[in-house]
Amino acid sequence: MSEQFKSPYGEPFPEDKMQERGLFRVRLASVGNPDFGQDPRACKYGAEANRWQKVGSIAEASAACRKFIADNELGGGNWSGGDVQDEAGKVVARISYNGRAWLTSDI
Repeated sequence: MSEQFKSPYGEPFPEDKMQERGLFRVRLASVGNPDFGQDPRACKYGAEANRWQKVGSIAEASAACRKFIADNELGGGNWSGGDVQDEAGKVVARISYNGRAWLTSDI
């Protein structure tokens, strides 16, 4: 990826590894958007409670994030979830608002 277009998330998660099965959990979370006078220290008003959800692959984590975002009508400024942990609790990926998976810098 070109430095000019480098994502703040880092490098994209390898496409060929997205479907690999494993024991993962993904953080589904929202915050208030201060641009709209919402409290950024609290869940978006009316949204589901923040939680961890078990998933079987990084692709499933992405789908779970997109569903949470759609179901709760979140904007980019409301999305605060996306961390994907392996069974040892290590963050192995991050899912951005658009559903893309990214490698973490500590992999």
